[in-house]
Amino acid sequence: MINANPDFKITYHSLKQKESIEAFTKELKNEAGYISCQTSGSTGKPKEIQISKKALVVSAQNSIDFFGLKSHQNAALCLSIDFIAGKMMLVRALIAGIHIHIYPVSTNLSACINKTIDFIAIVPLQLEELLANTKGRLNLKKINKILVGGASISTRTEEQLALNELTVYQSYGMTETVTHVAIKKTGFQGEDVYRSLPGVHFETQENRLKIIYPAISEVPIQTNDIVNLVDANSFQWLGRADFVINSGGIKFSPERLEKKLNQIFDFEVMVTGIEDAKLGHKVGLIIKGEAFQQPIKKSDFKGLMHQFEIPKVYTFLNQFEKTLNGKLDRNKTAIKTKGFVWKNIL
Repeated sequence: MINANPDFKITYHSLKQKESIEAFTKELKNEAGYISCQTSGSTGKPKEIQISKKALVVSAQNSIDFFGLKSHQNAALCLSIDFIAGKMMLVRALIAGIHIHIYPVSTNLSACINKTIDFIAIVPLQLEELLANTKGRLNLKKINKILVGGASISTRTEEQLALNELTVYQSYGMTETVTHVAIKKTGFQGEDVYRSLPGVHFETQENRLKIIYPAISEVPIQTNDIVNLVDANSFQWLGRADFVINSGGIKFSPERLEKKLNQIFDFEVMVTGIEDAKLGHKVGLIIKGEAFQQPIKKSDFKGLMHQFEIPKVYTFLNQFEKTLNGKLDRNKTAIKTKGFVWKNIL
């Protein structure tokens, strides 16, 4: 059972999640010691796991302390309550005695959020929409602490944040760690590394991050994330081991290449491995939409990418596939290009 702070309050600005939120609130207050939750696949194939309510409290208190959350403050929930990020926003509010405002799970938040908010958690797509909209940018300036998770923030979004003198907190975490275990500032006061929350430290196994978090898990949590471990409490995230492209013995992280490509293209791109008789796989570039009419040449990448990093071929796709929690679904997106004609980058 998790006891609610008497100052906890909910206001619904959208009723779409009301039934699910009320059900989860009851679940938190019942006598069961665990809740069930779906993982996103950070440590392997997605699966349903049980999380102890004690772990929920530990994680929530860590966040409350880190962000300096206090009773009677305002928080905004615009994430799905079906996933751990949405669930933990409610748990933090319940424990800290926060007034939580429920908004639609939407990428059009500019039209919804019109009041001063002390704390909000959003995904990169929601952040991008807010930055692209004048009203959204004004609303972002009214928010004291902005937590962004679920996927990486693009280079272009980082630049927009800096231009608007906005700093957000980018999270690293997963269902198994009961949301974030590390945070880095991005934007106006941006930094290069993720830093651990109290009680957490890191190791690596074959360059993959291992999380040691005794208060949450009795055993270390092995991830599929490739990192540059700076020390036991900080790391640089490089990409996912699942998606590494081995091209002629040279390994490339699609996420790292996409970050560089975001400085060239004004629309969403995805890097994927294309089977090649000589190299095994070669680096392919998928461009969302067909707005880029000019042929793509190697010279377009000059000064931004090493010659080996430059994609060999490219194609266009009208729509990229997303997972239920808004992440790019690389496998499904790549499958949609099967049979496409790939153009050479000359």
